[in-house]
Amino acid sequence: MKNGLKISEHFYSIQGEGITMGVPAVFLRLTACNLLCKGDWICDTIEVWSKGDNYTHDEVMKLFDDNYLELFKERVHLVLTGGEPVLQQKELDIFLRKYYHKHGMIPFLELETNGTKLLNDSFFNLVTLINCSPKLSNSGEPYNKRIKGEVLKQINKHDFSIFKFVITKQEDWEEVEELINKYDLKKDKIVLMPGADDEIMLKQNSVMVAEICKDNQILYSSRLQLEIWNKTTGV
Repeated sequence: MKNGLKISEHFYSIQGEGITMGVPAVFLRLTACNLLCKGDWICDTIEVWSKGDNYTHDEVMKLFDDNYLELFKERVHLVLTGGEPVLQQKELDIFLRKYYHKHGMIPFLELETNGTKLLNDSFFNLVTLINCSPKLSNSGEPYNKRIKGEVLKQINKHDFSIFKFVITKQEDWEEVEELINKYDLKKDKIVLMPGADDEIMLKQNSVMVAEICKDNQILYSSRLQLEIWNKTTGV
C-alpha cells in the first residue's frame, strides 16, 4: 500500500487511562509495534494490533464521516493507539490535514506512544495530548530498546503531555524516579497505573500503586476498561 493507514480496529468508548480518563473517545488502533512486552505483564492488545487491514485516505475519511463525524463535532476525542501509531505518523499527518481541509477542524487528538520514536514537527504540532508510556524493566524489553532519551525530552516539551508508567511492584517506582531525574521530566506530567490484564489483577495492584502515588504526590490512573468491562480492547 503506497498511501493510507493500516488499521486493526476502531470503536467509540470512553478513555480508560491517564488524565483524560472517563472522557468519551473514538479509538483508532493502528497495526504493528516496535516493542514486544512479555515480562511481568504481557501486552494486552497484541492479538489485535498484530493484524489489520489497509485503508486508503479516502476510505478512512468515509469511515470517519459515516461513523464519527457528529461525535467529533461534539468534541469527542480521537485516540490514536496501537501497537505504536508513530510508526505511521507520515500517513497520519497527511490524513489529518486532508480531514482539516474538508471539515475545517480536526478532533481533540490524543496520541498513545511508547516514547521510542521521534515525532516529526508537522505531526507533533497536530497532536493535542501526548500519552507517552515508557516501558520499564517489568516489560521484559532491554533498556536501550525501550528508553530513548531524545524522544522523552521532545515529548516533555509538548505543552500537553504525560508520562504514564505501568507499575507491578514497589521497585518499579525506583526506575521511574531515575528516569524523572535523568531526563528532567516534569513531576506534574507523571502518572502511575497498575499493571493488570484483568479486573482481579487490577484490584491486587491498585492499593500498592495508590500508596506510591500518595507518598510521592504523583497522579494515579486506573484502567476503566477493566473496571467496567473486564476487557482490554474493543470497548
